[in-house]
Amino acid sequence: MRFFRLLLHPRRRLLFFGLAALGLQVVLLVVSPAQVPVVLYKLALVTLAAILGVFFDVAVFPFAAPHSYLDDDWTRLPGDARPHRADFPVAEECGRLFAAACLRRAAVVAAFVVAVSLGL
Repeated sequence: MRFFRLLLHPRRRLLFFGLAALGLQVVLLVVSPAQVPVVLYKLALVTLAAILGVFFDVAVFPFAAPHSYLDDDWTRLPGDARPHRADFPVAEECGRLFAAACLRRAAVVAAFVVAVSLGL
């Protein structure tokens, strides 16, 4: 139990999912080696779609980026500097704007990923 709690810690979560994906690729290589290039091709296309979705969001909404509603500059302050508080608090009266900007960016990226995935 402690092992999984340490493994799924937010700072190690990306490593865990990367190792899980690599393990699944090894299983796929053993089960059906001919499908590995197809899976990697599709993964590359979906990743490219997500990156293009973020670029599109930044280009269309340059002044409504989610980080512009934060109280402090998130690039200068480490997340561990504020124990028992939000890592990066949202500016007063901007909570709904921050949530809307985050949801908008997620929707734009999801739309790009779905559009590319449907084309596969």
